[in-house]
Amino acid sequence: MKKILLNIAKGIGLTLAAILLLMFLWPILFPGSAEEQIKRWTNENIEGRLEFSAARLSFFEHFPALTLTLRDFSLTGSAPFQEDTLLSGASISFGLDIGSIFRETLEVNAFYVDQARINVQVDKQGNANYNIYKGGGETESDSSETRLKINGIYFEKCHLTYHDRSVPMLIEAKDFYYEGRGDLASSQFDLQSNMRAASFDFVYDGTAYFLNRKLQAELVTGINTASLVFRFSKNNLLINRLPVDFSGEMAILRDGYDIDLSVVSGTTDFGNIFSALPPEYDQWFADTKFSGRSQISVALKGLYKAATGDAPDLSLRLWVHDGSIRHKGAPAPLQHLWVNSSIHIPKLQTDSLALAIDTLQFDLNGAPTRIDCYVKGLDQPYVRADLNTQLDLALLDSAIGLSAADLRGRLDLRLHADGYYRSSVRQKETVVTGVPAYRLDGALQDGFFHDKAFELPLRDLAAVFHSECKSGKWQDIAFSLDTIHAALGEGNIAGRVAVERLENSKINALLRARLRLDDIARAVPFDAYVLKGELNADVKADGRLDAGRKLFPVVKGAVQWQNGLLQTPYYPKPIENINLNASLYGRSGGYRDLLLRIEPLSFSFEQQPFALRVELQNPSDWRYKLSANGTLDLGRIYQVFAVSGYGISGLLRANLEVQGSEADARAGRYDRIK
Repeated sequence: MKKILLNIAKGIGLTLAAILLLMFLWPILFPGSAEEQIKRWTNENIEGRLEFSAARLSFFEHFPALTLTLRDFSLTGSAPFQEDTLLSGASISFGLDIGSIFRETLEVNAFYVDQARINVQVDKQGNANYNIYKGGGETESDSSETRLKINGIYFEKCHLTYHDRSVPMLIEAKDFYYEGRGDLASSQFDLQSNMRAASFDFVYDGTAYFLNRKLQAELVTGINTASLVFRFSKNNLLINRLPVDFSGEMAILRDGYDIDLSVVSGTTDFGNIFSALPPEYDQWFADTKFSGRSQISVALKGLYKAATGDAPDLSLRLWVHDGSIRHKGAPAPLQHLWVNSSIHIPKLQTDSLALAIDTLQFDLNGAPTRIDCYVKGLDQPYVRADLNTQLDLALLDSAIGLSAADLRGRLDLRLHADGYYRSSVRQKETVVTGVPAYRLDGALQDGFFHDKAFELPLRDLAAVFHSECKSGKWQDIAFSLDTIHAALGEGNIAGRVAVERLENSKINALLRARLRLDDIARAVPFDAYVLKGELNADVKADGRLDAGRKLFPVVKGAVQWQNGLLQTPYYPKPIENINLNASLYGRSGGYRDLLLRIEPLSFSFEQQPFALRVELQNPSDWRYKLSANGTLDLGRIYQVFAVSGYGISGLLRANLEVQGSEADARAGRYDRIK
């Protein structure tokens, strides 16, 4: 018995050795025939230029398949990208049918692509660089010495870029693996696919929806190569922890796409939605607890043709049932979150956008927030909104784990709006012509805001505010801010303001400000502007502002700016040593006794000092007294304030005093002007 087993083992061993020897010798016995046929087929059927450093026929590259492997290969794309690389990498292998090596026609049954850069590009007109297959008639294909009978496509450790500028859309997948199986030689077949990527990006129209997210997918795609129709039946994706299923059809046309796709996240844990956020939120996600159920769905349906302007309809929907969010260490969660919202964009025209938030509500430590909103269009939108909230901002900050800012205070807010926002272009400027009818009431107590990118917080914020417009005309807007208070650094602002109508207004105001202007840039974004100095302002006003009737509120105001500096992004040097002492008085409620004094305004610009004293009275018949002394570069001072349309240049050297009236100048009584 032992001898029989030994003989069997020897037989098996010799057989395996013979098979391995044959697999090793086969590429030596047939060194060039397969390579030549692959080259010939490529030249006859591919428009792109295929280059490689070496070719090897082997069983061991993708054991046990016999493959012809091209090393260090590159393939250029089709016009208009014929000079750009479509595919390049360490190796591309053609899986060969062993029996076909002895026949006239060599059969390729698989593709293997390793460590490759896949660069798919589509221009704004819809021309793609992957249209490299020449095709041809039946006679031509029958006479070919190489035939594609693909049943497997494999990508390993690849980097995929799909950039379609006609949409515009960018997809990028790094460390990309793909395995696709099916009878790809048939005109109709089902392709079963598995793919994964360590990093997946999706950017649409410049907005990143997924960045550096992990991707896993199991797909079943029905493909009709005669009409280039793709049918998605079973397609399960996992984007980080967010499960997604999509179905539908897509036909690739000569000049675009015919799309009918539906993407649904499935009913999933509420927190899984946040797992798809960009990587900078990973730590926040790890430190936050979620509960509740949610679903996201996306539908895209219609023709897309860049040349004709056709575009599909896009619909998105989100619902959340009884969700909660609680960041690490938060004393109370944001809970009982209910959301039912949708966005519909017909033909991808944003001006036809319809945003509906039927429900957005949550509780925070027992205090409710309720929002519903509907917006139609973006250019001239129709808006209907209702909001009612009572928020402890510190609890909100801690519950959702705000990292960029520190919020505190109590905010009560009520809003109702219904109507159109309208604008028009007049002399190249967009002006508002109408607003929704609305009413806004609110109050902020013990407020605090600190943008953590800046040094100083805004402290002791308080206000009771009201605004309304019943007619929908911007001229009829009314607003009031009572018990205003805000502290910044060692300075503060306090007072009240009430304005009835923005045209022919009734004004009641009492404001006091003591600020170091340097502190503003230490608390809030101020772009490339630089302000310095100490600002003191006191203003009291009561009455009507009506230019047609020459009415002006009874006013008493004073502004001092000491040791100031102003620099704008439009000029590299600042205006320095600014000192301003200005006052405005008016006791009658009209123009007659309105008096503006500037005594003085002095500054240095480009190392040239300049001083100005002004006294102006009665705007209906200006009486003026003016003195100026110093040198001013007019061209450069205009650059500081980005004043365009004026070709002013030269130096103004002034040493003058002048006084008179507008009436004397109009009447030519120049002897009265001193």
